[in-house]
Amino acid sequence: MDVNIDGVIAMDVTIEGRPQVSRMEIVDSGRRRRFSNEAKLAIVAESYSAPQQVTATARRHGITRF
Repeated sequence: MDVNIDGVIAMDVTIEGRPQVSRMEIVDSGRRRRFSNEAKLAIVAESYSAPQQVTATARRHGITRF
């Protein structure tokens, strides 16, 4: 595994029974959001209000697992 100056991770990958991938790059988006405590409380309160879904509230605020 190699890490270049930009922080990009490159590694060789081989999977049994699959075509070989010679290089794969994992790129960090660098987009880690910071929310104030007040904003966090507002988002949580919004997620509990009916009839909205928690996932819809998360998407509206740009919160995802990936």
